[in-house]
Amino acid sequence: MNIFRRTALIALLLLSACATRPGQPDWVDGASGQYPAAQYLIGRGQAASLEEAKDRARADLAKIFEVSVVVDTEDVQAFKAGGKEGGAGEYATQARRRIATRAEQIVQGIQIAELWQDPKTRAQHALATLPRLQTAASLRQEIDRLDAATRSDLERARAAGDLFLKIAAASRAYEAQLERQSYQKSLKVVDVTGQGIAAPWSRDKLRADLAELLGRVRIAPRIVQDDAGGLESVVSGALAGAGFLIETGQSPEYVLEAAFPLEDLGLKEGWYWQRGALEVRLVEAASARVRGTQRWSIKSSATDHAVARRRALDEADKVLKKDLRATIIGFATGREEKPK
Repeated sequence: MNIFRRTALIALLLLSACATRPGQPDWVDGASGQYPAAQYLIGRGQAASLEEAKDRARADLAKIFEVSVVVDTEDVQAFKAGGKEGGAGEYATQARRRIATRAEQIVQGIQIAELWQDPKTRAQHALATLPRLQTAASLRQEIDRLDAATRSDLERARAAGDLFLKIAAASRAYEAQLERQSYQKSLKVVDVTGQGIAAPWSRDKLRADLAELLGRVRIAPRIVQDDAGGLESVVSGALAGAGFLIETGQSPEYVLEAAFPLEDLGLKEGWYWQRGALEVRLVEAASARVRGTQRWSIKSSATDHAVARRRALDEADKVLKKDLRATIIGFATGREEKPK
């Protein structure tokens, strides 16, 4: 066999190996004619078993949305926790749940449209599809809901005479737009134009407005009980980090009373244990009206007694830095306590 015939035979064998197998659907290696990209998002899965191939096809399609879901839930969590973003507690928790629910609903909308088994390798192939039009309509409905909620909360913020009610409404408006962002990202994936629906409000402007409202609240920390030592510094630092002004004069508008009693649980298996109940209470100085009370359980241990108490204070510090802003804003809608 001369070199030319040998080369031609090798090329023929290679072409045969790469050729589509008899009955192989177009979607296994390329686009689907029955489910065009203009109308469907698709995912492919291949495995030895049929069920695993289906799962891989669904996962292949769902991963398009996974990154935005993670980023958006982190954004809302950061807003709840405080720092530069702020937060309002329960609403943020609900927002994270709705983002997760939205992701689940998208995944539930994925259908296994076609199956095929390779007659030679016996490998199972599955095609997952998601209709763009139907999914986009559902996402637009959620965006409309969040825009309506934002509009309503901004109106409440403007109309409220109570500063804390203004803050609570402005916080909900901002969080609604954070949640809206997640739907918009998904819609831009589903919408064949890639545009989605532009937000009527700037998130940066909403955040700046909320920060301005927070800056109007002047709070004086007052330590009622401090068994750990150093609670005043911890409370003041948490208030400043949350964006509130610390009042140092003789006539504060609000007082944040803080107590941190500690119970010494003794030495157990070489470890000294401390148990405490960190409590904060926001009081209107002029009327003695209690705007709200919040309590956290604290527990710490160490092989040294003094270190165990310091660790209890460190835990209190972490709690306040994480939750104080959300807690104080939450007092706006909490049940009022009568002056004693």
